[in-house]
Amino acid sequence: MAKTVAQSYDKTILFIKISSAVCGANVLSPAYRMNILTWIVIVCINLYYVFTGYTLYVNIYVEKDWPNVLQVLCYLGSAVQGYCKLLNAIHNKESLRFLDQELREIYLEYDQKHADYRYCLKTTIDRANKFIKFMIIFQILISGSLIGVAPFYRLVFNQRIFVMQFMLPGVDPSTEYGYFVMNCMHCICIIFGSFGNFAADLFFFVVVSHVPMFKDILTCKFHDLNDLLEEEVADNENNNNRIKDVREDFRSLLIDIFKWHQRYLRFIAIVKENYFWVLLVEMGTVALSLASTLFCLILGTWPGGQSYLAYCFIMLYIYCGLGTVVEVTNDGFIDSCYTEIIWYKLPVSQRKMLRMMLMMAQNTDGLTIGSVIPLSMNTGLQLTKTIYTMTMMLINFLE
Repeated sequence: MAKTVAQSYDKTILFIKISSAVCGANVLSPAYRMNILTWIVIVCINLYYVFTGYTLYVNIYVEKDWPNVLQVLCYLGSAVQGYCKLLNAIHNKESLRFLDQELREIYLEYDQKHADYRYCLKTTIDRANKFIKFMIIFQILISGSLIGVAPFYRLVFNQRIFVMQFMLPGVDPSTEYGYFVMNCMHCICIIFGSFGNFAADLFFFVVVSHVPMFKDILTCKFHDLNDLLEEEVADNENNNNRIKDVREDFRSLLIDIFKWHQRYLRFIAIVKENYFWVLLVEMGTVALSLASTLFCLILGTWPGGQSYLAYCFIMLYIYCGLGTVVEVTNDGFIDSCYTEIIWYKLPVSQRKMLRMMLMMAQNTDGLTIGSVIPLSMNTGLQLTKTIYTMTMMLINFLE
């Protein structure tokens, strides 16, 4: 059991480091260097691209099996996502370490304050840990269902289907040996690919799940400021000599509030900058995988496609949901400036500073897809409608 909230955060980050180290990308460690595991992962992904290209060539020019081409493209999206996340982590390792260190300093600093601050920290880290547990269960279920569909159809229907659709040069899938070898290779790809994407997503999920913490701590600071303002009013009524000391305290706290908001703006800006390509590639490839999978399911050419369709849909709405979390937090900063502080009791100069903070909060952007489309649940719904429309158009074209 962790004794402090800061230690709970350290345990969560340790789990992320171990998961990333298995993939050769423990970039949160200051001593990280590209190692043999990193190159093995890169070589394996490139080999998958080669096998996929070979399969596409056979399907297009030899067998002319167009529905199977779309089935091959379904899994290609996940491979592109994993490659992009790996390269992004290696390229932006300094910024990712900064985000980790920033959160750790917040935990160490505010874990020493009163109960309201500790409650905000505990709520945040509990939310992040619950999300990680959900992702672990989700990945195990999806990977198990994707792998289990092949032996299920073989045992129940005596039908030979493959876990994935890429072919191995020199291996004949029509033979029993070839069928076994290819499915073993497919299972290995599913397991390592699923774990790789899971490990790559962990830190992003944890970072974004901490965004509401900034607003919650701001609310605590506003409440502390309100207590000082009320104390000053009481001292004025009693002609107390402590008025000057109280005014100095709330002036210092107000400056701390402004610095805290600047800290949040810097945090969001770094997240947006470092995950720009990840979000763009994630949304683009998920859309491609969803359209291809849905098309294959409608044509009845992929018995195991339901699990992968569920995976793509859930990942789409997880990412869009995290974008909405940032949007709601930005709106929360605006609401707090109106409702959580007794602003009318502030001196005129402090009111002007608060108004400037409010103006900046009103112009804070959330996460975006390619700096054009906001990452939100509404975008996810619009993308879902577009994918369904495109799939129906393809089916009408084939008919």
